[in-house]
Amino acid sequence: MSIRLKILLLFLSLYVGSLLIFTLFVLLTVRYTLYDYTLNYMQYQVEPLMDFYKTYYKNPNYYARLLAEDAVSRDMAVLLIDKRGRLVSVESFLEGDMPEVKEEDIKKMLSSKRGVGERYAYLVKQVGDFKLIFLGKLDRVSLVERRIIFFVSLLSIALTVASSLMAVFLVRKLLSPLSHLTELSRRISKGELDVKVEKSGRRDEFGLLEEAYADMVERLKGIILWQREFIRNITHALKTPLAYIRGQAELLQMGIYKEENLREIYRSILLQSEKMERLITQLITMMRLESQMPLKRERFGVNQLFAELEEEYEFMKKDRNFKVHYLEEDMELEGDKEYIKMALRNLLENAYKYTEAGGRIRLYYKDGCLVVEDSGIGMEHPERAGEVFYREETGREGSGLGLSIVKLVAQRSHMEMKVESKKGKGTRVSLCYNLKS
Repeated sequence: MSIRLKILLLFLSLYVGSLLIFTLFVLLTVRYTLYDYTLNYMQYQVEPLMDFYKTYYKNPNYYARLLAEDAVSRDMAVLLIDKRGRLVSVESFLEGDMPEVKEEDIKKMLSSKRGVGERYAYLVKQVGDFKLIFLGKLDRVSLVERRIIFFVSLLSIALTVASSLMAVFLVRKLLSPLSHLTELSRRISKGELDVKVEKSGRRDEFGLLEEAYADMVERLKGIILWQREFIRNITHALKTPLAYIRGQAELLQMGIYKEENLREIYRSILLQSEKMERLITQLITMMRLESQMPLKRERFGVNQLFAELEEEYEFMKKDRNFKVHYLEEDMELEGDKEYIKMALRNLLENAYKYTEAGGRIRLYYKDGCLVVEDSGIGMEHPERAGEVFYREETGREGSGLGLSIVKLVAQRSHMEMKVESKKGKGTRVSLCYNLKS
């Protein structure tokens, strides 16, 4: 069952239910009003007659029967009850038969004094030792009720038909963006990437859904294109060491190398396998970051982070001017400490790799940024830093994934990676928090 049909059924169910409740309320209100009017009308007829007999007759026990006979009309009958509760006489309607009144009905009327039974409205009046029960017909009230039910039913049917047609039109118009997005989803599921989400500019929930869907489609396109490029690049990156290892293994199997050369060959194979291992580890890290898996949110001190990195890269001080600048007053940052440390490791290793012996490497914190700065060879195209497998110095050892991982860590940690570099004049990479947020 489509959502459009479900909404229509829900609307009709609520509408019909509300209409039934409203109709029932109207009928009960009308019935109560008519019954009250009938009793008041009977009171209006009886009171003047009783006042007349009180004025001209002194003994109520004498005129009680006369009053009962005088009060009857086409729509009113009277029951005369003695002081013991026995039915003395029945003065019937002038028109129509008077049905038998049961004893339990008389008792009920005497106890409540005023009310409405199944067929009659009734009033109870005390006249001397007698009680008079005035009965009023409800035929006209029933006729009015039937007419109201008839006209309300006709009106309900007309309103239901009109509302249903209007609901179909409104639901179709309201859900038109959903139908459009459903069709786009079918096309995307078949592998089409040249789809474009047209935004209607609506500011309701469906308009927001269109915007979110459009952003999702663009992101999906980017991911698919990135995956294609990623697979092509990884194939190329792994092909070289695999080809080398396979070639050397075949030559070793053929027995071409002399005994004294085997140690060097084994060392080269080991280096190539370690290169592949590093590459695979970096690829797994990138895939984990791209998967949008939530990172830890923890607080850590800047000086403690710097101390751990300085201890880890103590070896760089032997042939590079490596210096860590600690804060005079330590401060805390928030994020996944291990991933941020991994990003700074990549930056320090790049700085060490591309800075000649005696060059300067600095690690410091300034204006909300963790900064790694070096005086190395610099970059000709710093704007391309962070592109997957991009390398300017192809003659040096590397995979072209280090800065890509740094950029992903920055994005997932709500930071910004800024690269400032000039060929021959060093590089500065900053991982900056948005302190305003």
